[in-house]
Amino acid sequence: MIMREIPLFIINGFLESGKTTIIKEIIDNNEAYKNNSTVVIHCEDGEVEYDKEWCLNNKVHVEYVEDQAELTPDFMRNIDDIYHPNQIVIEYNSFFDWESQEFPNDMVIYQQITMIDAQTFNVMFNNMRQIFQSMVKDSSLVIFNRCDGVKDLSAYRRWIRGMNQNAQIAFEGANGRLTAMLDEDLPYDLSKSEIAFEEDVYPTWYIEVFDNPEKYMNKIFKFKTYVRDITDNTFVIGRQVMTCCEDDIQFMGYEVINDTDSSVKVDDCIYLECSVEMAYSNIAENTVVMLRAHKISKLKKEKETILTL
Repeated sequence: MIMREIPLFIINGFLESGKTTIIKEIIDNNEAYKNNSTVVIHCEDGEVEYDKEWCLNNKVHVEYVEDQAELTPDFMRNIDDIYHPNQIVIEYNSFFDWESQEFPNDMVIYQQITMIDAQTFNVMFNNMRQIFQSMVKDSSLVIFNRCDGVKDLSAYRRWIRGMNQNAQIAFEGANGRLTAMLDEDLPYDLSKSEIAFEEDVYPTWYIEVFDNPEKYMNKIFKFKTYVRDITDNTFVIGRQVMTCCEDDIQFMGYEVINDTDSSVKVDDCIYLECSVEMAYSNIAENTVVMLRAHKISKLKKEKETILTL
């Protein structure tokens, strides 16, 4: 007998970040939800509620959970036995321990969305980075709402990108969704054809290139870096970057096509002059962002410092 698979959709974020609103918008605008039974598991109370008429019209059943100890595999199985839902949406409490959260094997996470209030993000991120890390790291979509008047959105995007390199990041104002391609307040001038930057700028440059490679093509970039790996035709450069706290350090690097006569070794400290392009990588086995070296200068070996976003 084939096991019936039940899709789970996780919507997380702090209280008043817009979780209930986005859930209602998704259900209102998706015929697949309207024509099938949905259970919403509500883990904290905010300003927006699920009124009875709306639930009836959309075949939505709401269950309330106050403590993570209640949100067990047995609880989830009981939900299935009672409602036989086509999908389950969990309005998750950001203070629950996501690492210890368990679901039955037949309930599969299809998508995780994180909602963030841009008006309060700066203060909350500086005080609760590890909670943000937990919320964001498995999300496929991160939505900043209430963005009107917020000037630091490009920096916010880089901070989130440092925690999750694959998530789509979107921005929403009072009149709807804003483009994720914002006017950048960058620490270098992209209008120039040759751009040199200090090593503390590298994390910003890395994320910007990763997100918007087309904006960085046909330019020469110059910076200090370290060689991390060598293949037959390429080598890998990059830096260790603290994205959240001392326990969350990750390598941010690119594969480099070497068009120069210079050879490098692992752990070499170099000054690299390169361009950005999309090319096939044997390491990634796909077409990805790569660098093409035009000049390599060896630098005196020194202890590498960990950079921060």
